[in-house]
Amino acid sequence: MPSSVTPPELLLPAGDPVKLRYALAYGADAVYFGLAMASLRTPKVKPGQGPQFTPANLPQAISDCHAQGAKAYVTLNIFAANHDLKRIIPHLEQLEDLRPDALIISDPGIIRLAKRHAPYLPIHLSTQANTLNVSACAFWQDLGIERVILAREVPVREMAQIHDELPDLELECFVHGSLCVAYSGRCVISDYLTDNSKNSNKGMCGNSCRWEYENATLQVNETSRPDTVYTFEEDAHGSYMLNSKDLCLLRFLPELMDAGICSFKVEGRTKGIHYVATVGQVYRQAIDTLCAGRSVSTEQWDLWESALKQSANRGFTEGFLHGKPGSNGYTYETSKSRSIATFVAAATGLSDDQGRVQLEGRNPFSTTDALEWLTPKRDYPHADKPHRRHRRPARRAGAPQPPGLGDTTPHD
Repeated sequence: MPSSVTPPELLLPAGDPVKLRYALAYGADAVYFGLAMASLRTPKVKPGQGPQFTPANLPQAISDCHAQGAKAYVTLNIFAANHDLKRIIPHLEQLEDLRPDALIISDPGIIRLAKRHAPYLPIHLSTQANTLNVSACAFWQDLGIERVILAREVPVREMAQIHDELPDLELECFVHGSLCVAYSGRCVISDYLTDNSKNSNKGMCGNSCRWEYENATLQVNETSRPDTVYTFEEDAHGSYMLNSKDLCLLRFLPELMDAGICSFKVEGRTKGIHYVATVGQVYRQAIDTLCAGRSVSTEQWDLWESALKQSANRGFTEGFLHGKPGSNGYTYETSKSRSIATFVAAATGLSDDQGRVQLEGRNPFSTTDALEWLTPKRDYPHADKPHRRHRRPARRAGAPQPPGLGDTTPHD
């Protein structure tokens, strides 16, 4: 790919201020985040019991992005009821003063309010709006929308068609992360199975589609096609018939760039800092390599994908990029995300003038484990550069390591 190509934006998630710092450190050109009351990702902690975005810390979050040369996109992508609108208006007025780089909105009613109460802020249409075609994109462009975040169901050939017919409209698509089996996540299974206590369109999805369902072997058929029989089976762990694999379009970035996609978005505001750092760094390096005009070997693609598997995932699929996914687009064995590596500690600072690092333990590790560093400045992973490893006995083998455990490897 020629070096003259305008690099697409790498857009990383931030579920709280801590994850925001990691997103910025590990390669984000832009970060998206928002308040729980107006966002489709509600924090798993109660107010005051853990880090989350609030009206009080939003100014600092936006300022941190701009200080790092990154853009800040604030999400207001719930489907609002009348009572929600009263809370959203003062939030919009605050955002107008804070000047984030864009608002991400799906509800036409909130778009209308944004134009009235935050008229100077660009609006990006959320993927929740289910935008699939040229005419729909043109409709939103006529209303002043600057960017459309395409539905995950749009194949790459149709992305290219939209760009060809509407070259002035920015197009964004998801390239990595969890997939919902409902159209662009517009689903009410969680509402139904939790007696409306987990409203998926208000940021509280219970992930009911990924629960274990125990039953005997079941056969069903459509009444209009009695000869067509579907069999659902379960093993000792249950049945996971609606459990999609995770989206991973790493190897298809060149196609997406050719199709005119200007922003590559990573899902995962509720996921941890290890996920944000790992995925961000891999996609950062891939984008930079492609935009520099350097060829990418099969070995390098494999290394990058192997690195992605070190963070939580349910297996990978290309989703709808080249058509409807088949049966291999689902994970039938378990609903849990898995990884080939364990996140054991986060570096919190230098412990002395010799470059030793303070670590905050996250998971147990033993004296025989090889520890692999993932640092913001590191060229990771690369085909001709082996991973740097550090072997040092833990203070208490097999136990979570306390903050302040010294390390002999200088911090990068």
